[in-house]
Amino acid sequence: MRKLVLVAALLLTAMTMAFAGPSKDTSGATSGAVTLTVYHQIDLASPQYEYWPVTLAAFAEKYPDIKLDFEYVSGEQFHDKFQAMAATGDIPDIFTTYVGSRSSYILDRGLVKDLRPYLTDSFKANYTPAIWGPQGPNGEIYIISPNMAVCTVVYVNTKLQKELGLTTPKTLDEMIAQVPAIRAAGYTPLMFANKGVWQAQSLLLSMLVDRMGGTAWFDKARAGTAKFTDKPFVDALAVIKRMVDTQLFPAGVNQLEGPEGWGDFVQGKSVYLLDAGWRVGALKGAAAPADYAQYEAIAFPEVPGEVVHGSSAATLGEALAMNAKLTGAKADAAWKFLSFIYGQEGLDILMKYGTVPTYKLDYSKYDLDSLNRQYIQLTNSQTMGYVIDAVMDGEGVNNLLNPGIQAVMMGSKTPAQLAAEYEAWVAANDSNRKK
Repeated sequence: MRKLVLVAALLLTAMTMAFAGPSKDTSGATSGAVTLTVYHQIDLASPQYEYWPVTLAAFAEKYPDIKLDFEYVSGEQFHDKFQAMAATGDIPDIFTTYVGSRSSYILDRGLVKDLRPYLTDSFKANYTPAIWGPQGPNGEIYIISPNMAVCTVVYVNTKLQKELGLTTPKTLDEMIAQVPAIRAAGYTPLMFANKGVWQAQSLLLSMLVDRMGGTAWFDKARAGTAKFTDKPFVDALAVIKRMVDTQLFPAGVNQLEGPEGWGDFVQGKSVYLLDAGWRVGALKGAAAPADYAQYEAIAFPEVPGEVVHGSSAATLGEALAMNAKLTGAKADAAWKFLSFIYGQEGLDILMKYGTVPTYKLDYSKYDLDSLNRQYIQLTNSQTMGYVIDAVMDGEGVNNLLNPGIQAVMMGSKTPAQLAAEYEAWVAANDSNRKK
């Protein structure tokens, strides 16, 4: 019933947005109203975004004269279409933006407004300080990230563990040792999906590189005083190959879409799920309450040879940003929208739907479930390494490293070969080496 109500709300919202109508002048104002076009990467059918119609309804009630004309696109289709728009310079008023290479096609073209003129000290004080680090080459701030994107979390189906007589593995070797028993029972040991290509780099390699070398080594590799052919990077790639060879992952891991992966976990087809921290909300929305209640969140197990223990990798979560060309009434309306959905009112709603925001809310007033409490405790206890595609140039990551990891997983390239190819590209092209 809850889902039906939400679907109805979504449809009503979509109709409201669709009939918002075009603006009548360049400022977007018509009879005191302002219309903003919004290109948003979310999948409205996903339980992860159940909060969104509620947020929009709250915004519409507070700002009835600001109309929003949405286009929702998810997955790689979002980026494919947005890259084509960016090439013409004709982009919507507001759009989903990532800090780093995932949005390099708009950031490098100067199409995103720098929000620093809007960000007073009193406004910034309401947030986790980590989100205000420089997002552009001159210290620009493009987004108010609503959450930190912790990219590596292992979710545990403890019911299946008990059924199979397993305990939570503390090391990768212990997890691999469980593979025969899990496979014999017809389950997948560690669910993971990498059809989008970026997942193995963002959700796995970034964490492994931090475990093997730490942020200090990565800083040297970025600057060129260390190389991506060094042992930490090669060893991290080799761990991924070992995970494939020992059948931890599902068959066809590189053909699985993300929702298929965590969807199979929710359906009880795997004992463990390798995914990001932002998946908690989706699991809560999709799983039966009794199943969700027994899930646990743990750090990726200890890896042989690691020098940093228990770490994950994190970057700022994506957020909506403003078109750099917005001025006047449209710019004012866009700021009201962004500061609402990423301010106390909007992020209070997000928190109620299971995602811990960067805004400093009083957690004691929220009825947090067990998995959310575990996740907060876990991430508060971890150090965080870099997410590679957030700090290295997009062309090298997207065109060479990401498909190269798939090649390593399939055995058509060795870890050392990929490391050499990536180092050669970085040395010749990456802006980190040109500073």
